[in-house]
Amino acid sequence: MRKNIQILVLPLVLLLAGACQKDNIRTFAMEDSAVNFKARSSSFSMKGITEPTAEFSIPVEVVGIPADYDREITLEVKDSTAVLGRDFTIVSAVIPAGALRGNIVIRVNQLTEEVPDRACTMLIKPNAFFRAGMPNYQKCIVAWTELYSRPAVYTWRYWFLYLCPAYSQNLHKLLVEEFGLDVEKYTLSTGYLKEDPTLIFKSPTWWWSANRQLREVVAEHDAANPDAPYRHSSDYETYKTWNVPVGEGTRPEGTPPTILETLAIL
Repeated sequence: MRKNIQILVLPLVLLLAGACQKDNIRTFAMEDSAVNFKARSSSFSMKGITEPTAEFSIPVEVVGIPADYDREITLEVKDSTAVLGRDFTIVSAVIPAGALRGNIVIRVNQLTEEVPDRACTMLIKPNAFFRAGMPNYQKCIVAWTELYSRPAVYTWRYWFLYLCPAYSQNLHKLLVEEFGLDVEKYTLSTGYLKEDPTLIFKSPTWWWSANRQLREVVAEHDAANPDAPYRHSSDYETYKTWNVPVGEGTRPEGTPPTILETLAIL
């Protein structure tokens, strides 16, 4: 009988010891907070913009707890084809009080035919408000162009999943012609919609239908024009996942493939 009591008491002692250890776990402190880019690249199209400047927002998010005051983000700009202070300026880089998300807002000058695109790499640096964050999301390639460019992650994620796991300006042009310019704002995420109210929510049914419609339109065109099928442009790049940054995908050698052979199969 005594042996049985000892056997029962031992697990109870271990359980109580575990509970005591949990009490000693340090809670998340303000100084543990870090800030990361939401995506590793942000690309913006200035196509159709006639004003001398344009503003774009690069989303960031906090790993940690909210503060009751604004927290500034320290940035370093490198590997740039644009000069900070001449070609673009950083308007704000702040996590607002009470928030765990924010935006780095940049103002860029109108591009020219001689220089149709600009790009830079932004790095988040530790400061008095934030320690170093996730290494892969401390850097963001930011680009803006007079041409079509891969849309922000809010939309690109669903282009990748439902339409085509690759991108090219020719594909982008075709999507705009088929679905209208608003296709650059379509999303399937209500969470993304809360972050950017200018987005337009489209249900899974719409994305499935869009896939079929796009495939039928392209197939019909290619059948009628076997010598001139819809083909990706020379900037064609394919990706393993939707969060691979622009410029870090795979570019095949030789002639880019037709759009039809790269469309997503659902």
